[in-house]
Amino acid sequence: MFVHRCTSCERRELIFADQLHGLEAHADGFRVHLTCWCGAQQTAVVTRDVAVV
Repeated sequence: MFVHRCTSCERRELIFADQLHGLEAHADGFRVHLTCWCGAQQTAVVTRDVAVV
């Protein structure tokens, strides 16, 4: 789970694993393809220094 700000609805929401639909390596960590709670398709870069709980 991580926090993402949607570029469509402008809300800052927690994103859970079932909202993810793609993951690829990126120089700074991972590029994550996800669906926001509002239904918008989004892409986010999650850095390696994000704490995993």
